[in-house]
Amino acid sequence: MGSVIHSYPPADPSRPASGHSADELSRHRESVAEVEAWAIAVRKAKRAAHDSLARANDAPGPHESTNTIFVGLYEAHLRDREALFAAMRELDMARDARRAIATGPTDGAIPFADRKQVG
Repeated sequence: MGSVIHSYPPADPSRPASGHSADELSRHRESVAEVEAWAIAVRKAKRAAHDSLARANDAPGPHESTNTIFVGLYEAHLRDREALFAAMRELDMARDARRAIATGPTDGAIPFADRKQVG
């Protein structure tokens, strides 16, 4: 068999071999780091909510509104739970932003930096 000679256009010196600009790669790395940071925050908040619920459940009875010890522990759990939900919302936003960066610009998409101000 004969060899085939392929002709390729000259490489663009502003783009690395991967075909992505340095800015695109930087935004991708930042979005991955953001997702990982919020995933860690969710795990910590989940652990805190679990521990505070366990403390409330271990409180001496009765577990009702007249028991101030239980009420205080349960309210602490509710605060921990709300912190967990907030971290989960932030993780979802970071994942959405990462998807938007990975798929490229879309019509009507809100950039990640502006989303925090909107939400």
